Amino acid sequence: MKIIRSIEVWEKGMDGGFLGHFAVAETISPAFLLSLFQQEQDKPDEEMKLSYMLDEARIAQLQPYVAEQMKLALHDYILTAHGQPDY
Repeated sequence: MKIIRSIEVWEKGMDGGFLGHFAVAETISPAFLLSLFQQEQDKPDEEMKLSYMLDEARIAQLQPYVAEQMKLALHDYILTAHGQPDY
């Protein structure tokens, strides 16, 4: 199973609607992602399969792996992952 990572884009606020996904480059490593989020994890998510809210500092670190410009003042962002079969 191949893990595909993307950024969910949401309207600002708790009741904001889902707007779409931004692709994350396949070259991003799970070890790099783990270094960004391991402080939030109760159990190690070494494959980074869970979803994580992005703050300004993490957006800055992830931006080189995302073609679209992320602007926290306009939208909320969540790093997420899903599996794709290896056919």
